[in-house]
Amino acid sequence: MDVERATLVICITVFVIIAINAAIYVSFRRGNQSTSIDLFRKAITRARDPWETEDRALQELSDLASQFRNEDDNGNDFRET
Repeated sequence: MDVERATLVICITVFVIIAINAAIYVSFRRGNQSTSIDLFRKAITRARDPWETEDRALQELSDLASQFRNEDDNGNDFRET
């Protein structure tokens, strides 16, 4: 009984491994190499400046806060009295 279960587990494992490899092979065959190169370039760019998007968002927030401060300095009081 144990030999049958072990054989079944081994067969299922081999089938899953072959299926995963076949799916990877098919996905590489359908995609072109320029896509892989573009992904690599994006990864390198992201590695050079990993917080680029966060920095842009913080800069935008800083600019908006500066605009509010400038409006406040010009006599526009937004506080309720």
